[in-house]
Amino acid sequence: MDGSTDWRAMTDQADGGRTRKMMEEFAPATFEERGVTVPFTTPLLSQARLRRDQNEKFEFLLPNFTAGKGTYVLPWKGLPSVMTLTLHDRLLFEAIEQLETHSPEQIRACALSVQATGVCGPDAATRAAELRDQDAQYLVLTQFILVTELLKLVNISAADLLRPGMTADDSKRVARQALAKVAGMVDIQPDDMTMRVDQLGEAVAPVGLPHAPKPGRLRSLANRLDAFAQGTQHFADTDPSEAAMLGTYVAAVANHTLTLARQRIGKLDAACRDAKQIINDAPSLHKSIQEFVARISWLLDGWEFLIVMWESVKDEPSATRQTSITDISRLLPMIPKEEISAAAEGLDLDAIQRLQKRWVRMNQDWRTGVLDMDAVMRLEAMKTAMG
Repeated sequence: MDGSTDWRAMTDQADGGRTRKMMEEFAPATFEERGVTVPFTTPLLSQARLRRDQNEKFEFLLPNFTAGKGTYVLPWKGLPSVMTLTLHDRLLFEAIEQLETHSPEQIRACALSVQATGVCGPDAATRAAELRDQDAQYLVLTQFILVTELLKLVNISAADLLRPGMTADDSKRVARQALAKVAGMVDIQPDDMTMRVDQLGEAVAPVGLPHAPKPGRLRSLANRLDAFAQGTQHFADTDPSEAAMLGTYVAAVANHTLTLARQRIGKLDAACRDAKQIINDAPSLHKSIQEFVARISWLLDGWEFLIVMWESVKDEPSATRQTSITDISRLLPMIPKEEISAAAEGLDLDAIQRLQKRWVRMNQDWRTGVLDMDAVMRLEAMKTAMG
């Protein structure tokens, strides 16, 4: 009995036979069907995707669960029966259960909160605190830029708020007075104007404004995805082994995702370009920004881990890169049909599947569900490096 058969029997027993194995390549219709990536540290759950089933209960999509073709779908309650979960993963799931909705941004915030407790060690806790502080600082920057754009409408520039000799309180006072003047232009309350700026800043901060002095987190991630696509394509062009085909596949999906993400970023930037919208039609602008940022976040969901994987081996010997590109190819975030997925057009997917099975590394710990602590530590280290 091979490892795949063992797992099928174990998982069927764990959830009363409801486990489904999708025999064809997983091609979701929507982002919700694809699920959101959860940064678990149990090796078998690495890059698992969470979604709700038809009964609104949690289930997880596990790509390449047995190193075979397709994606396994397992309910949360069945997982402890087939694998040993880390304490971090149990705590993270408990926190996720308290969320009303499950977007990539919400899962990230939830994961950072758990990581900050120190359950993954002091280094991970310090990194979580740093990332949360960076988010807070970037939000302040984004809101400041929105304020300065509004102040231009009454001929006040950022320099006017930062004149020599002015204290922070002086700058805030001048800004409040100017915003009150802007609010008066459209007959709204100054507090309402401040609330609009705060809400718009919170909505756009994950991507950042196009004229910000440094890019937002998701805009930076898109730039890293660009470098990743170029790097994996270079591997495909220069590697003499059959793994080069996988490099082409990975680069194609990355490039298609990047194209779609940048289209969304371009639309977001266009929506944020006119400060007058903040005073004339703030509710409509806020809704548009939320939709654009959500789409960008969903498109890029799951890619950072793969980028970190590649960055960690790109200068290693060929054999290491060949193995890593195979692992990456099995974990690719497939683009939903609603996003006009055509990334794999012209590629021999059957041949790619055969290559993946040939290159896969199977060890006894993965077959039995016993925690491979070295693998857990590697995953925790990689996820600590993520933003």
